[in-house]
Amino acid sequence: MKGIYAQKTLSEIDESGTSEHDLWIAVLSKAAHDAIYSSDWRESRLAISWFKTGGFNFRTVCEYAGREPEYVHRAMELPIKRREAHMSMIRNGGRLYVAETRQLPKQHRSHYRGTGTRKRGRPRKKDSTMVLRGSKGGRPRLYDL
Repeated sequence: MKGIYAQKTLSEIDESGTSEHDLWIAVLSKAAHDAIYSSDWRESRLAISWFKTGGFNFRTVCEYAGREPEYVHRAMELPIKRREAHMSMIRNGGRLYVAETRQLPKQHRSHYRGTGTRKRGRPRKKDSTMVLRGSKGGRPRLYDL
């Protein structure tokens, strides 16, 4: 039987940086990404079950990737538990809220005066007699008509 299962393991390969080795690492990392971060729940559940069962395919991929299957299984336990808890909470109607204490980053303010759009201080009151003379807002009247 030739094919995928007739390949050499990492211990039999002299170089660990071969493209075949990189391919198996990519397969393992894609499965981990699907299990934890995928928005497609079906794919996520399939990847989670693949990690949890630790079957022949899982062990073979880990071996070709140069990783110990027990180590990968232990490393993925906590993220998978968190993902399953998150999925069950959403499935049961739980909602996620963003913390209200989150602050926006402070915006840079220029040191030059007058660059802000906000007026400062109390608004001035206009007096009609002063408006006629030209002070405190209003154009000065040059002619009395």
